[in-house]
Amino acid sequence: MAPQSVAGDLYFDLDGQLSEIKRQLRQPNGYPFDPFQLKAHLQAAIEGRFSQSSVSFLYDRRKDGWKLLENVPRRITSVDIVGIPFLKENEAVINGEKITRRAIELDANYGQEDAEWLLDHQAEIPVELRNFYLVFPGTKWRDAVGDRYVPYLSWSGDRWVLYFRWLDSDFGSSARLVRPRG
Repeated sequence: MAPQSVAGDLYFDLDGQLSEIKRQLRQPNGYPFDPFQLKAHLQAAIEGRFSQSSVSFLYDRRKDGWKLLENVPRRITSVDIVGIPFLKENEAVINGEKITRRAIELDANYGQEDAEWLLDHQAEIPVELRNFYLVFPGTKWRDAVGDRYVPYLSWSGDRWVLYFRWLDSDFGSSARLVRPRG
């Protein structure tokens, strides 16, 4: 499809919308919505990606030939989070399918966008969570051979690192789901 020129009323409409975004950014209280989502959407528009389902990840596994199967949008807006145990009595481990269901049951179904946001604010993540790896089953990936993965954060001794865990793995007491405190 040949590129189309933006002219006339369409130019003024688009320019007006861009001006409104800039006006909101200059407000004394700042932009009233999620600025990280705004940044991601503006970058997608610059790159010509207009799908409502376009998701921009810092660690985008699509670049490695993986397919994004599911993703819940970012909801964490504060590092005031808690680690949620997900094992029931008499369970030592559960598989990845169960942890994804438990995340929904426990209102702790957060995804990779939340994990990446926490990475950007990792100095503020509660120190007590360093004893666990934090699972974000709201995002599911499939690699080139068909294996499915979920993102997780792990404390490496001096910083948090984002990894991906195979859903056929067992998840035990060293893992936690996360959700905002309160």
